[in-house]
Amino acid sequence: MRSLFKIFILLICSFNISSCLKDDSQIIKPEEVKSVVEFGNPSSLESGLKNPIRFYIQSFDIAPLDTIIIPVNYAGHNNAPKDIKVTIKVDNNVIDSFNVAEHYDFYPLNPAIYQMSETVTIKSGEQTGYLQIPVKIDQIDFTHDYAIGLKITDASGEIISKNFSKMVINVGPKNKYDGRYTYRTSANTSLVPNANKTVELHTAGPNRLKLIPGLLGTYSNEVYYNIDPATNQITVECPSLGVQTPQDLRSKYDPATKTLKVFWKQGNGGRTFEETFIYLGAR
Repeated sequence: MRSLFKIFILLICSFNISSCLKDDSQIIKPEEVKSVVEFGNPSSLESGLKNPIRFYIQSFDIAPLDTIIIPVNYAGHNNAPKDIKVTIKVDNNVIDSFNVAEHYDFYPLNPAIYQMSETVTIKSGEQTGYLQIPVKIDQIDFTHDYAIGLKITDASGEIISKNFSKMVINVGPKNKYDGRYTYRTSANTSLVPNANKTVELHTAGPNRLKLIPGLLGTYSNEVYYNIDPATNQITVECPSLGVQTPQDLRSKYDPATKTLKVFWKQGNGGRTFEETFIYLGAR
């Protein structure tokens, strides 16, 4: 009886394995996936993978000229079967759509300060071509946040990706103080004493910095630091709390160590802030 049971089990297993081997219609073979033309990543992707508009941040030292380099890919199992001429257009509607969907307020970058060829060629046998956009960084003002909106409009008859054919690149200059910092507060500091964390100081003007993520590296309140390049004196702006005047003359930038020491009080004198920023590197 046990022998018959074992034979029965073996027959069932054999049937199931045979069925699985025969029914391979659901298996997706790499060579059967159609390749598409799409944007690659010029820097770290800042938007979600499912966002139909890719978002990137490109920050540059203030200089007469620098270049944004964007990969354009023939994505899939195979290399390009021919030279693929890809047409890319500047499209401000892409910026508008992104602003509305993601609650940003980017302005189109002035086309007079950058140059862009509208075509990129992915060579036969390869998978990537490169779009190069030279930008006059020192001509970007600090009035607004600027971006370039791009859209792939033609790919020589090849399929254009639905998910990765639109892009917004936030383009901005960095002053010499911009970067990542170790951030510390004193025991006397209000709200967050004895802090020790990493923050960023973002360019907000030629000699002006914005603390990211905000007040004490913790709150959303905007805080700005202005450095006088002649004296290295630092003054503080905090629109939500105000800053007591005259400001503390101990607030200084040390160019030798790239360290900011900042002392300030809330506008009504109710809170004290004693902060130290020690430069770690570029962001």
